[in-house]
Amino acid sequence: MSNAQPKIKVGEIARLAGVSASTVSKVINGRAGVSQATRETVERLLAERGYAKPLVSTKLSPTIELVVEYIEHNGTMELIRYASHWAQQAGLAITVTQTEHGEASESCFRGIIERNPQGVILQQMGGLTTHAKQLLRARDIPVVVIDPIDAVDDDVMSVAIDNWTAGYQAARHLLGLRHTRIGVIRGPMGLQTALARFNGFTSALLQAGVDLPASYVRDGDYFPAERSYEAARELIDLDERPTAIFCCNDLSAVNTYRAARQSGLQLPDELSIMGFDDIFPAEYLKPSLTSVHQPFDRIAQCAVHMIVDARDGTPCEQHVIFPTHVVARESTVPPREP
Repeated sequence: MSNAQPKIKVGEIARLAGVSASTVSKVINGRAGVSQATRETVERLLAERGYAKPLVSTKLSPTIELVVEYIEHNGTMELIRYASHWAQQAGLAITVTQTEHGEASESCFRGIIERNPQGVILQQMGGLTTHAKQLLRARDIPVVVIDPIDAVDDDVMSVAIDNWTAGYQAARHLLGLRHTRIGVIRGPMGLQTALARFNGFTSALLQAGVDLPASYVRDGDYFPAERSYEAARELIDLDERPTAIFCCNDLSAVNTYRAARQSGLQLPDELSIMGFDDIFPAEYLKPSLTSVHQPFDRIAQCAVHMIVDARDGTPCEQHVIFPTHVVARESTVPPREP
């Protein structure tokens, strides 16, 4: 990353902020003794003028900060595990920050900045406000977003999977088993990842000439997936229920197992269930869960290497997309003959 800095006149910043030059100096050097409101004003003015400067008062930490929405079995555990492994290979460690329901507070990012990590890995971009981005940018901290929910800025790196093709693969698997009555429990439609998965899935059905009635589509969630449980109950209670249900993630699939068994259905003979992520305990469920595999190991490795390369000034790919594949297990079988 470039070390060239524009010449900032401390006196000019002080005049615009209505504070003393020593106060501006404290903000620049990360020292205490400045109110939060004043600090925000000065940082905003510095950011507007393209100022970026590593912390002076805090030594660069041999860590990478991993910011996640939830520390649960929704892919986050796998990400933490693999990121820790690859960070250790680079002589670093992983520290984890959990945001409040995806909304990263101002204090959350101030804490990260005070720790002055080698870089920050964000699981999706929920809660990354404009000011938070300015804070990270002002300290020249490399940022990698995993599965961004929207377009990323030019100076933010990203690692993602091909969600559209993943959804397409899921539908092709169920179609290959001769299912034509297929229900879908979608992810949050406000997320680009969930929308891409659903669009890929419906495209495969359309290509095969298989109808997807509105009654077979329900909105679910990624975590805690209670909405997905209710969605599964609704699909199962239909007069002509689906013979297979594709779920937005494995946690939603687990809740679909629960709903099916409460309704007295025999799995997989009376209902095939398919998940997404291929995380624990997919292969240990009874029946073991068919799922779209996310390569969390490669994703974490790539994100860590991006940060290391950015710190070293080594050119690297700024935006990487990994393929997925279906892991077929016991939970999906051909529909029972009428």
